Amino acid sequence: MKVAVLFSGDAASVYSLHLAREAGLEVRYLVTARDSQSSRIYRSLDLHLTRLSARSLAIPLIEFVADSEGDISSLIQALRDLDIDGLCDGAVRSNRRRNRLLDVCKMLEIQLVLPLWHKDPSEILASMIEEGFEIMIVKLKSDRLDESWHGQVLDGENRDEFLQACDESEIDPMGESGEFETIILAGPNMQSRIGVSVSAFSNQSP
Repeated sequence: MKVAVLFSGDAASVYSLHLAREAGLEVRYLVTARDSQSSRIYRSLDLHLTRLSARSLAIPLIEFVADSEGDISSLIQALRDLDIDGLCDGAVRSNRRRNRLLDVCKMLEIQLVLPLWHKDPSEILASMIEEGFEIMIVKLKSDRLDESWHGQVLDGENRDEFLQACDESEIDPMGESGEFETIILAGPNMQSRIGVSVSAFSNQSP
């Protein structure tokens, strides 16, 4: 089965790609939206970093412009001419995101693949760390998570502390609700490590 992955370079998109490959799917393309910071459908922390992530994975990156929040027509247009049987995404619990992508796949008559769907976010994060992914928190968008986590790379030593902080603050450990954003610096199938200056990312409290 040939798939495209809706991709930003964050933990969820990189790990869903990894699991898709582990399941024997052929990842043909990565797909990302430009200027999508305000969209929960098309998450993209920084287009430059997304491009670096795609390059480190040696997978072609398809870029498109989302016309508005929740717009799916531009994604449909971006996928229409690709030789794929499915679209893979890192949604965990967002029904709104899942339903929008289901609409896309129905229009294109392809399958929606959600490797992380309804998995425990804490277990997802723990598995990623155990498998060697370097997960950096590059932006905090809520004061519910202490400022000290900004720029931290999650590992075996601080994982439990981070999960406890998320639990106490009622924050999704994968950041799906938007309280923080991540980038994968290195991990399986990545040919080079991504260098990030966290000072380039200003935190935005609501």
